[in-house]
Amino acid sequence: MKNIDFVTIREAEKFAKRKIKKQIFDWLQSGSEDNSTSNKNIIDLNNLRLKPFHLRKVGKIDLSTDFFGKKISSPLILSPMGHQTQFHKKGEIETAKGVDNVNTISFFSTQGRMSLKDIRKNNINSKLCWTIFPFGNKNWIKKEIKDAENNKCKAIALCIDANVRSHRYLDREARYDARKVGSRTNPIPPNQLAALDYDWDLVKFVKSKTKLPLIIKGILSYEDANKCIKLGVDGIWISNHGGRMFNSGISGVESLIEIKKRISKKKKKVKILVDGGVRKGSDILKFLCIGADYVGIGRPAMYGLILKGHNGVKEIFNILNNELRTSMQNGGFKNFKECIASRILYK
Repeated sequence: MKNIDFVTIREAEKFAKRKIKKQIFDWLQSGSEDNSTSNKNIIDLNNLRLKPFHLRKVGKIDLSTDFFGKKISSPLILSPMGHQTQFHKKGEIETAKGVDNVNTISFFSTQGRMSLKDIRKNNINSKLCWTIFPFGNKNWIKKEIKDAENNKCKAIALCIDANVRSHRYLDREARYDARKVGSRTNPIPPNQLAALDYDWDLVKFVKSKTKLPLIIKGILSYEDANKCIKLGVDGIWISNHGGRMFNSGISGVESLIEIKKRISKKKKKVKILVDGGVRKGSDILKFLCIGADYVGIGRPAMYGLILKGHNGVKEIFNILNNELRTSMQNGGFKNFKECIASRILYK
């Protein structure tokens, strides 16, 4: 099947399913155990309702924003996704090119297939960030931090919610192991079980080794968010890993609402990132209204990669950003300052 044109995210998903093997698509779609948490991400976004205001001289909407001193086209960013060479032979290299074409932030990780050096070499101007899974000793983590700095990353994320491979029924029942499929230039982390022996001192350690903004990814509770704030991190990434790691039943929506309610207003300098379930422009707007500064996507970007390589990734971002702008115009949002919790109704 050749490159296919798509005009919506749901159409891209449908076409991507047709283009690749069922085993690979099931791996992409799978959530922990029976997908209930993954599905809840979408359900809870749909259950939020946006209150429109009209005749407000909305005018032209500027979606651009700032990411730790760098101007980006919109708050929509790329979440890290592993094993991308099963979707496209160039994997993360191609994805980064697509994201760069829309001038926003792309996160890649130590669980990816293409090395950060190769991603950077092929995407000189990309606004890259590196996500470290703590799958090695502190000397290995220090090396990954240095790699991020040498490759001019804009931030480092520490992923804390993926200790071991989860039981995802969809891909396990397919007898498929993505770790064995596709090319690789990124070395396999030395010891995944090392993650089980770290505590919050790891955050102190990483923060002490770099001046890059540090984001902690995988936060679902106020208690963990508050620990991050006390440790002086620059960003909190509210995420259940697309529902792929722990079948908690807690969505990004629920977690973000609780955390924003309980975080002191004095802590506003901490940036809030969130992902999980975004399929429409109005989803992005809802997340912004309940307190996010940046909204990540994972699976939708992979649909684009499968269908049209970097051009497909670019089109996914363009579709969602165009839908976001339209939602703001039709809902009476002049700018992001008007994305506030009082514009949300809850079911």
